[in-house]
Amino acid sequence: MAGPKKNDPKKPDPKKTVALQDQEPDVEQVLFQGPLFDRECNLKANAKLVQIALVPVKQMISDALARRAHTILLEPREGRVAIRFVIDGVPYPAAAIPGQKGSAMVQMIKLLSGLDVNERRTAQSGGMKTEYEKIPYHLIVESTPLGGTAEKIRIKVDNRKVVRQKPREIGFPDHLKARIRHYTAERSGVILVCGPPDTGVTTLATIVLHCIDPYLYSVYNLADLNVRELINVADFTPEPGHDLEISFDRIIRREADVLYMNPLKSPHDTQTIFQYANRLSYVAEIPANNPAEAIRKLIEWVGVDEVIKNLRCILTQKLIRKLCDDCKQAFRPNPKLLKQLGLPPETSVLYRAPLPPPPDDPKAQTIEELCADCDGVPYYGRVAAFEMFEMTDTMKEVIAHGASPEAIRRQMIADGQTTLQKDAIRLVAEGKTSLEEIQRTFNPGGPKKKPAQARPTPPAK
Repeated sequence: MAGPKKNDPKKPDPKKTVALQDQEPDVEQVLFQGPLFDRECNLKANAKLVQIALVPVKQMISDALARRAHTILLEPREGRVAIRFVIDGVPYPAAAIPGQKGSAMVQMIKLLSGLDVNERRTAQSGGMKTEYEKIPYHLIVESTPLGGTAEKIRIKVDNRKVVRQKPREIGFPDHLKARIRHYTAERSGVILVCGPPDTGVTTLATIVLHCIDPYLYSVYNLADLNVRELINVADFTPEPGHDLEISFDRIIRREADVLYMNPLKSPHDTQTIFQYANRLSYVAEIPANNPAEAIRKLIEWVGVDEVIKNLRCILTQKLIRKLCDDCKQAFRPNPKLLKQLGLPPETSVLYRAPLPPPPDDPKAQTIEELCADCDGVPYYGRVAAFEMFEMTDTMKEVIAHGASPEAIRRQMIADGQTTLQKDAIRLVAEGKTSLEEIQRTFNPGGPKKKPAQARPTPPAK
């Protein structure tokens, strides 16, 4: 999930936190190309705001894109606006802007995204088209009121050259692809995708849809895609005044096999989908952090019998930092470790981040020297570990008797289903990440050593 590596000596020093208004534009600046979603941006009517804040906003976004940030956060704090870049899931402080200048930058971002700069008490969302170093980006912008005139801004970065639509493009395992094809071959039942915010839930739902063979099955889309695209999927536009039942009947008359839906947020719509789940196979998202939470919500909405009868599987994923191929170190694992991890005893090598040099060897390279290009942060990009809850016969009994998260987890393990932890070990075995990173990801509150990579924002590679 990493982009191409770059070495640019003109990139800002990540060890220096500088107020953005004092920075010189020493790197190529981002090009703003207008708002998304058919919005408008009137710069002339906001000439004073443009004069104050356009250049600092361009510098901030250029800096963020140069450092591979996938999220940019602007948050008011004690008379200032704190700016953070989230890179590979880790937030790094980028700058602290005096309150008035920071507020102007917030409004400038809203203006460029087609939002109402005069509305500060209501949440808004929009976005802008940009280009940086000849790469097109979509920046999805959300503003959240904090009381009074204060707002925080969240910008999600979408690199339009990085395509993640097909299973192989995100490393989706073949055995999970086969299970999805097995369930959709029945032309009935519900397949759901869930996960916490910012874990690629929509991308994973798209991947699930593209696991289905379009040459054997007729796949239709009824979801609002915004700027996303689907391959070999026919769009279906409901007639004005037609409810879901009428639309489903029309789709069935077209001999559809699989239908992609908007996220399940309404009990009524979910009940209608489950009512038709014996005649169509459905793929949709559901707002839930994990499969157990999704099942509890479904039981509240449609009842336990419908869940047991029509739910086929629920998928989720967890993004884990990927070891840098230039920095990672190989080591030979001992047999006890392999047994503990459930890896084959013939596994001869695993990988880890570089170890600190021996204290008694002054000539040994430091981590900073070993990882000069990544400033001592030997991770670049992220990979996904996947989980698939499946409604097996044994799982149906668990669901019927209360569906506690602990019981569901135990049964998934007993059934040999793919869990996040199990799939994360696969990534370790494949040399894509380290055991230390798995521990950090799944046990963030546990005891930690002082990490050598805990540094300011890493530069682009």
